[in-house]
Amino acid sequence: MNKDIKKEFSKYLKSQRLMTLATCADKPWVATVYFAVDNDLNFYFVSSPKSKHCKDIEKNSKVAVNVADSHTPNSAKKVGIQAQGVASQVKGWERTKVLLKMWHRAAPGMEGVVNVKSMKEKIISSRVYKIQPTFIKYFNQKLYGEEGCKTVRL
Repeated sequence: MNKDIKKEFSKYLKSQRLMTLATCADKPWVATVYFAVDNDLNFYFVSSPKSKHCKDIEKNSKVAVNVADSHTPNSAKKVGIQAQGVASQVKGWERTKVLLKMWHRAAPGMEGVVNVKSMKEKIISSRVYKIQPTFIKYFNQKLYGEEGCKTVRL
């Protein structure tokens, strides 16, 4: 992927906190989750393996996501990301610890509850999940005009 495009996508994603996650095992489902993104444009979220969307991921790892600022007025220029990818639960406590730090920077406020200690001691059932995108569509009417967007297959 072009370095400038990756930087442009990353800058937008790092300005946002919420992502809509679409899954489908037997029936379509959507969930809104707090997320973080790394420099390779992988998305990370924290959720319980018992949740509907995480159970769906166990059965079918193909997902879609949407990131848009919900405070954008209807009359304003639209900016957002739509993507498809493959989701999986992150394994290993050391990797989980690193990713939780990144997730907390992106969506602060739950550091005392959502942490490796709470996970290990089964105080919470949440785990970190990774979405590796296979396709990203970045629409930005401010930069590319009314119908403008950039798409990337990964």
